[in-house]
Amino acid sequence: MKTFVLAFDFGGTKMAIATATPEREIIERVELSTVECGDGPTALHKAMLAGQVLVEQTKQSYGGVLSGVGVATMGITLPDCVAMSPNVPGWENLQIPHSMQTMFPDVPIRIDNDVKAAALAEVRRGALQGKDYGIYLNMGTGIAMALTLGDRVLQGHNGASGEMAYFLRSKDEKLGFHEGVAPFEEYSGGKGIGDRASRHFGEPMTTKQLHARAAWDELARQFLEETYQEIAFHLTNVIISWDPEIVVFGGGMAAGNDDILPYIRQRVEQFVPYPPELVLAHFDRDAGLYGAIELAL
Repeated sequence: MKTFVLAFDFGGTKMAIATATPEREIIERVELSTVECGDGPTALHKAMLAGQVLVEQTKQSYGGVLSGVGVATMGITLPDCVAMSPNVPGWENLQIPHSMQTMFPDVPIRIDNDVKAAALAEVRRGALQGKDYGIYLNMGTGIAMALTLGDRVLQGHNGASGEMAYFLRSKDEKLGFHEGVAPFEEYSGGKGIGDRASRHFGEPMTTKQLHARAAWDELARQFLEETYQEIAFHLTNVIISWDPEIVVFGGGMAAGNDDILPYIRQRVEQFVPYPPELVLAHFDRDAGLYGAIELAL
């Protein structure tokens, strides 16, 4: 019987939804702005409705039946809530498994963290394929990583491995997870960098605008270099402890940045006993969506 799958990639900036063949070729696709869709429950509902429309369009254009749904989402999905998902108000209160099963009854549904799903795509078909020990680092609206071992993406005891957003930046850190603060992400994630730059330069500024300004403004360049140093510091310690063969960089901040990788490479080569290969992700900005396709399959 001819089949296809439905994939959702929920991020802090956008929600990508697509149908795909068993050969992983995208049939229909749509993107929604997470912010413009409203709070968590509203955004999820709009995304699922858009998914329903794609399923009907796919039945007409491709044929076949829906055989699976894959969901890559922020945080850690539990039956009654989503833990560790601070970027979208109300997302933590969602019951994603129940909502998805109600919208798509009698169809298998698999849900995983968006960064771990992206790492799965890289393991199956990307830069982590065939590697023994690996790291996938996502630098986007937030910052997180996934540890890989052969063809497995490691979850951790509570499904929270790789949540480096909550790294302490110093021994004097006063606030953290239990106060609703992600110290490292609020400094080094894409949104955090933009927020800090806006305060520092006294005008609204995104990370992209900061990079453009750094081309002619020495103060902006120094601001970015301090951020790079912070990221390199924490990542270098992780690399020393995990001893990976390769580190793969994904997310919008990595894809659109020619400066950060050479800076990290210099620190890694200086301090890591066995420096790994450092490369950009094969799937670039769509790794979460392709990871959701892998989950659906």
